[in-house]
Amino acid sequence: METLPRNMTGRLAVFSDCGKNRYWLRRNLTVQADRHVLWIMMNPSRANETSNDATTTMTTNISRRHGYDVHGVVNLSAVIEPDSTRLTAKDGAIDSLNDQAISRALGWIRRQQGDIVIAWGASRHLKQREAQLLQHLRRRHLLCLGQNSDGSPRFPRAIRRDAALAEFIR
Repeated sequence: METLPRNMTGRLAVFSDCGKNRYWLRRNLTVQADRHVLWIMMNPSRANETSNDATTTMTTNISRRHGYDVHGVVNLSAVIEPDSTRLTAKDGAIDSLNDQAISRALGWIRRQQGDIVIAWGASRHLKQREAQLLQHLRRRHLLCLGQNSDGSPRFPRAIRRDAALAEFIR
């Protein structure tokens, strides 16, 4: 059975053995490690240990602009798919490794006394995952880049480049 590395949050990226899932991505934005932020988005695209995709570039720029030194990312679904409209209900199914990655990332951000930004956008196939995670985070202060008409947190590439982080209203 596949397992996650013991020190997942210290690594730059954690992928499944088959390479079809990404469970964790980290970027050190400055030489300091004082302010941490955890982004929870919909699903990974092409970013890896050494290269960014458009979304990672945008979120790291937003994180830098808000003064964060370390930027971590987990997703509702670990399935690597650059076109999120191609996700299916199967991609939103329970994935115990992804649940473990999210749990470890939440523990990491709690220990670092950092912030959580939710930014998964509107998804018809991940609604159950979204509801489960929001229930799990019900006592946490959450940030977002604004909210869609259905209340979901906006996806980074669907906003203006100068958008500010704001409190997520449940």
